[in-house]
Amino acid sequence: MKLIQILENIPKSFSIFLSILLIGLIGTLDYYIPPEIFIAIFYLIPIGIATWFAGKFTGIAISVISVITNLIVNQKYYIYYSDPSIPYWNTILVLIFFLFTNYLLTQQKIILKNLEKLARTDALTGLTNRLFFLDLANIEINKSLRHHEPLTIAYFDIDNFKAVNDQFGHSVGDRLLCLVANTAKNNLRNIDIIARFGGDEFAILLPRTSYDVAGIVLQRLKSTLLATMEQQNWPITFSIGAITFNTPPPSVSQMIEKADNLMYSAKKKGKNLLHHKLEI
Repeated sequence: MKLIQILENIPKSFSIFLSILLIGLIGTLDYYIPPEIFIAIFYLIPIGIATWFAGKFTGIAISVISVITNLIVNQKYYIYYSDPSIPYWNTILVLIFFLFTNYLLTQQKIILKNLEKLARTDALTGLTNRLFFLDLANIEINKSLRHHEPLTIAYFDIDNFKAVNDQFGHSVGDRLLCLVANTAKNNLRNIDIIARFGGDEFAILLPRTSYDVAGIVLQRLKSTLLATMEQQNWPITFSIGAITFNTPPPSVSQMIEKADNLMYSAKKKGKNLLHHKLEI
């Protein structure tokens, strides 16, 4: 498992180099051992490395190099075959097997990536889900504490969302949620993290963002969201609670709880408000 993690974090060129090196070692071994011992299956190791870590087409290329190597190193035994075409027929069969393995590995990687994406994202909006947000927030807390940088978390709720659902139907409600998600995401930086926590509640994490800057960002986001809702003629506003930490607490749940309390305070005071605090 550790080896896989190491290979995933290194350049693809190294995986290609390692695959070619392994082909050379296997080919050398294949040359010196008796023909009765079949070791062509070991070429699946470099093929697997190339396919998984460098991509499908690299895996195909390594498969072709492997069968050519196997064909060349076994030339000295061709005189023992009853027909000169037999080695080439065997080579074609081995190539088909290698390419089929390449296909299976490629499909397996696609499935794993899709499962990983499903585990990390909200099915409706495509945003980060609650669990993955908590993991990312923990990472950002550690960075903030290590580098002594501010960290801002915001929690916001869609005011009157139930009324839209009741009046226009759940399909319109789903479209509203997706529009809010896309609008918010497009108005944040790449390093910012936005997640749907469930229902009509969202959380935003702004790494390395001071109180003043966070206030500007959140106020601009709120204005943009309101303008988007007005274009759709939806009676929607937003209540936002945000808190900037110069030194964040070690617990993500504490951060969320404080932002959540500020958000509910904004709703109790008439909705469509941004409550933003600084905690040193």
